[in-house]
Amino acid sequence: MVAPIRWRMFVSALALMALVPLACDSPRIDSPTPAAPTFARTTSGPTVTGANPPSGHQGDVTLDVTIAGSGFDSGSRASWQRNGVDDPKIRVNSTRFNSSTSLTANITIAVDAVATTYDIAVTTSTGKKGIGAELFTVTYAVAIGGVANGVAISDGGVVVGAGGPSGTSVVAWSPSSGLAVVATKSVVWDIDRAGQTIGGQDAAGKPVIWTSATGLPGSWVAMTMLDLGGGGAVRGIASDAAGNAVLMTGNVFGNGRNAVVWTRTASGWVQRINARLTGAEGAWGQAINRRGQVVGKDGTTCCTAVYWDSLGAPTRLPVLPGKSGAAAWSINGDGTIVVGNSDGTPVLWRRTLVGGVYGPWTVNALESFGDTCRGGSIAYDVNSAGTIAVGSSCQVAVAWTIAAGSATLVALQGLGPPNVASAIGINDAVSPRAAGTAKSTQGVYWWGF
Repeated sequence: MVAPIRWRMFVSALALMALVPLACDSPRIDSPTPAAPTFARTTSGPTVTGANPPSGHQGDVTLDVTIAGSGFDSGSRASWQRNGVDDPKIRVNSTRFNSSTSLTANITIAVDAVATTYDIAVTTSTGKKGIGAELFTVTYAVAIGGVANGVAISDGGVVVGAGGPSGTSVVAWSPSSGLAVVATKSVVWDIDRAGQTIGGQDAAGKPVIWTSATGLPGSWVAMTMLDLGGGGAVRGIASDAAGNAVLMTGNVFGNGRNAVVWTRTASGWVQRINARLTGAEGAWGQAINRRGQVVGKDGTTCCTAVYWDSLGAPTRLPVLPGKSGAAAWSINGDGTIVVGNSDGTPVLWRRTLVGGVYGPWTVNALESFGDTCRGGSIAYDVNSAGTIAVGSSCQVAVAWTIAAGSATLVALQGLGPPNVASAIGINDAVSPRAAGTAKSTQGVYWWGF
């Protein structure tokens, strides 16, 4: 009996449809005929998914950027935006249609464009608009071919770091001389201001320096430094007024890890082992200035930041309130500023120097972003004048301009989104450059900041 009832209901429905007009978008439930076609215009617009290159520099003129996406047409035009508004500091000179998935925008970046990440918008000839969020970065970074990680930079712009097929070779690079392999299966930490002495650890695990009478592009000669029989590393170099290495620090093994100072004399390098903090099982020096003052950390647990005076006596550096540990990474020329980190926050230790007498160390956060992003924030190096420090903040390379009572952050950026990068070394030039890494595997230097 079910089928006849459903048939009578269907016939009644047909009769009703003949009397009452039915809107084309009305729902049709349990109908044996297809729904009426719709002739409404589609509202979908273009999509914007990528940019190549994904970054540019202040002052770049007529830079071609290929924009990837979909739904483009021959009348499409591109624009660079921040906060939903076209940014006048990035002018689009022209937009060339390549295909429905590709455009080429020719842009000019103003010398005062903000170093930050921009959205790219594409508007088609029919007025439909698509926006790709955070696809392009104005950056201070320049990629270095053949270098996976830049760790230090001389005043003349020689960058030393890791390179080679597996990133285990010590390499040196400069804009004028290009790339040179200094040593294989070794580790590098620092270079003197003149660019003629490189410090690190050789393939046998020994502390070593590589020297060249002319720097790049000359050949490099290895010299193993005195240790305590268990190896070690040269981690920091201090230079004289001419820029040549005169003092070095690092660590040597023998009854634990020891902080060490090597001093250049007329007859060669002389070694001194710095004292440990009371109860510490070991320590290592990370940086040294021309006064022979060293900073680093102890080797008991990770970590206690330590300062050693020119005679090798240690002082524990204070931590930020509420923090449990710290590490010191660099010290300025007159021994009044040290930078590093206290847990996940980049910090600045400061003391006064009046009439040849130093005051006590105080600690301040360079910024507090590290607490919110849970790591990835650290100050690695400070120039000899103590006016600029570099490092990373929430995994973005930054510089801090240091004044009497404050520090101002400048985002150095990376090589385009995602801008994961870290600045590790800075030189002492009047217009300084920094060296580091971007996207974890690409050595870079920063200039113009």
